[in-house]
Amino acid sequence: MTIARLTALEAIRQPLAFLLFASVLMLIALMPLILSHTLGESAIFVRNGALALMWVSGLVLGAHLACASLFSEIRRGTVSAVLSKPIQRPLFFMAKFAGIAAVMLAFAAGLLMAVLISARTARQAYIVDWWSAWPFIAAIVGAFIGGGLINFFLRRPFVSNAFAWLFLLLTLAFLFVGFVDDHGSLTVFGALYDFRILPAGLLITLAVLVLAAISVALATRLKTIPTLSICGGVFLLGLLSDYYFGRWAETHGLASFLYRVTPNWQHFWVVDALAGDGLIPYSYVGLSAAYALLYLSGVLLIGMVAFQRMEVQA
Repeated sequence: MTIARLTALEAIRQPLAFLLFASVLMLIALMPLILSHTLGESAIFVRNGALALMWVSGLVLGAHLACASLFSEIRRGTVSAVLSKPIQRPLFFMAKFAGIAAVMLAFAAGLLMAVLISARTARQAYIVDWWSAWPFIAAIVGAFIGGGLINFFLRRPFVSNAFAWLFLLLTLAFLFVGFVDDHGSLTVFGALYDFRILPAGLLITLAVLVLAAISVALATRLKTIPTLSICGGVFLLGLLSDYYFGRWAETHGLASFLYRVTPNWQHFWVVDALAGDGLIPYSYVGLSAAYALLYLSGVLLIGMVAFQRMEVQA
């Protein structure tokens, strides 16, 4: 628990983590304001674009945090100092992943709230719901101001405090927007939110965790750029696995093997099911979660074996 907590704290102190979190949130907030030629389907454009942004940014953040937390410590010799204590390597490896996974879950939760707010802002075609747009943008700006004031008056780190303030203010904005309608009057919480987005966001969160596990496994041997490049290749290959391997899986042994080994990201990207009044059943989310858990477990086992056999120098 101590190693996982310190890993999570170190992760949110990474400047790139906060900048990526704030930048993606600002892009999602501005989507309803800058999109044009939506043909009256602005809510769909915003929803799909924001969810895609959530996935890609999760890929980048996971690779960066894994290498900053694991590979950098191996290179600096910090890991050898920790392992000189009565701490087993598999426990250390899993604690590192747990800390990174906690930050990734907070990142995904924040972006999912952002997607719900932004989709509400674009709920009506050609009309911007400013009662949801302004609190969202104010939360992002307020995080920079809060982190700066804490750094100036209390001499505490700006990045980690700004990250915490950003998540807190975003949660408050989500609650406030949920209780007001597009005229500023009180309403039942979430009456104007499209909660059909939640299952889609949960599926993408599962995919982001799998990508984070792949990044942690690769970070035992590789730096950030190679890790990110390989994860990007796995991401693209998994999106195309149905086309390249799936149609030959029944007749060709190699295609069948590659189809089963490659993560099939199509299981996690089912946003098209929300077209019209469509729904994503939570039973499907449960099956996908089982698939993600099994794949994540296999990747982490490979990572533990790689970490167990590597030479750690002081």
